[in-house]
Amino acid sequence: MKIGIIGLGKMGEAIAKGLMGSKDYRVYFNEADAAKRKKASNRYKRIKHLEINELIGSADVVVLAVKPQDLKELLHKIKLVLKRDKLFISIAAGVSTCFIKEEGSIEKIVRAMPNMGALIGDSFTALAYSDKVLKKELNLAKKIFSVLGKVHVVEEELMDAVTALSGSGPAYFAYFLQALESSASDAGLKDISGSIVLDTMEATLKVLRKLNISTEDFIRMVKSPGGTTEACLEYWQERDLPGIVREGVNRALNRAKELNR
Repeated sequence: MKIGIIGLGKMGEAIAKGLMGSKDYRVYFNEADAAKRKKASNRYKRIKHLEINELIGSADVVVLAVKPQDLKELLHKIKLVLKRDKLFISIAAGVSTCFIKEEGSIEKIVRAMPNMGALIGDSFTALAYSDKVLKKELNLAKKIFSVLGKVHVVEEELMDAVTALSGSGPAYFAYFLQALESSASDAGLKDISGSIVLDTMEATLKVLRKLNISTEDFIRMVKSPGGTTEACLEYWQERDLPGIVREGVNRALNRAKELNR
């Protein structure tokens, strides 16, 4: 199967790397930036750069991995050279399948939202699709993105929520970890602030997954009456940390809706 990727930024490159690990795919790419194009060609011997018209003509599936602001111009180029209907997959945040259909005269569209976990093959990717996409084509899209991690299919109306939580979520966790690292430094653990916070977070995630327990039950396991954990959590509850988190996510969700096309 021939896969064409247009745009080799972080996500486009992650997809290309994942696909190159399988003998099932031949990967082509198009990258407008000359420096990125040269770097990719030198780094990856199994992928080949093609011009837009060649890539569209050769590929069985085309992945649109350009920035959202560059997508409209790209779709107009595709419209001029597309000779037969084929599956297109877009990872442009906030860009609907309807917009892609109208601007590119494309019928079969899967919209994907991976997250930064894709850089190490551990992404949460959500897929939504247009009504012309066949079941076997949706399964193909799921197979392609499974090289990046877990894949879930959702209704397109939920993609903004996915963007606000999964797409932006890694930065939320990093922000919280940054605050904990600062607290560790203030407590005299400057030399190990990064490792103590990351190792504690990793261990927490492993316990939650392997023991299959809820976050609420886990908190009860750690917390004891009158103890250190309770002292911190009570302060956060007084400051309504859950409300602050919800409001922040709601703002991200509203912004995603504002940016939607």
